[in-house]
Amino acid sequence: MNPNDFWAPWEETASSFDDVLRFVSKVHDIWITKRAKQFAWRGLVDASWAMHSSLYRRLMWTTPATLPDEAALQEEEEKILVNVHRWGLHWAEGARLPVLHQLALLQHYGAPTRLIDITFNAWVAVWFAVEQKWHNGDETNGDTDGRVFAVDVTNRIINEDEERRSWPDCNRRPWPRAPAKPKDPFYEWTTTTYAWKAPAFDRRIAAQNGGFLLGGVPSSQQGKGKRMFWPKDKTPKNHWPLDAVRRSTSVAVRAHAVSAVVGKVPDDALFTLRIKASAKVDIRSRLRSLFGYEHATIYPDYSGFASFATPELRTDPRAP
Repeated sequence: MNPNDFWAPWEETASSFDDVLRFVSKVHDIWITKRAKQFAWRGLVDASWAMHSSLYRRLMWTTPATLPDEAALQEEEEKILVNVHRWGLHWAEGARLPVLHQLALLQHYGAPTRLIDITFNAWVAVWFAVEQKWHNGDETNGDTDGRVFAVDVTNRIINEDEERRSWPDCNRRPWPRAPAKPKDPFYEWTTTTYAWKAPAFDRRIAAQNGGFLLGGVPSSQQGKGKRMFWPKDKTPKNHWPLDAVRRSTSVAVRAHAVSAVVGKVPDDALFTLRIKASAKVDIRSRLRSLFGYEHATIYPDYSGFASFATPELRTDPRAP
């Protein structure tokens, strides 16, 4: 299944910067003004990509015959954290790093984690959706549509939640473990999405107004006999099977039309915009002139320079 099919019934389409502006304004005028207070934004340069964490994606590639569930994700996560300790990377400046901080650093350097990069700035997400990319000296994704996600994280930001404010300081993973027998707290974890406003431990997070989405691998069981469904479209009782959900997202977000009626859309709602490939160059130009967004300002560190300062130079003598 292509994640395009999963998002398409709910997406809006942008063929120009003005179309993007209208979408962002709708999210603000309909949702932030009337109900939601905070959105997490994510931009993908290819609209067909899933909203997967790097750990989920790599597990899925490693075991293609079986889609990972939360138990499988936690098992692999445990192995990674044990190795972090074995390598002595769980200490910094004489103090032990909390688990979330360990995961954030691993994410920054490209190791697989359950965290999904997001920004709290809509226009940064738009930039990521139209970003110019290269591989081995050649531009990539210039002819693919991009995508922007807006996820309602009102009351789901762990920094601002009395019950979960301690999570960033925990030396153990604070989320529920996969139980031998089903338990309600575990199912809450697998049917809810949280956001973390990480401290600006590097310049990139500050420049991107960055943070992370986290949550359990989607489950249809909510506990107490309730079930969670992912609608295929606006037709009642027309739902995606759980495997299709997990192929499209590794956290429990549900897509809705941005013009949906306030009051009929649940928490954790996701709205999405497809940006046509033909509009990418102009939108990039507008973002640079309006906000100064370019690789140097979005990735203001040495790893960003290493990745984007010399894109025209080949990295492999072989043909791509």
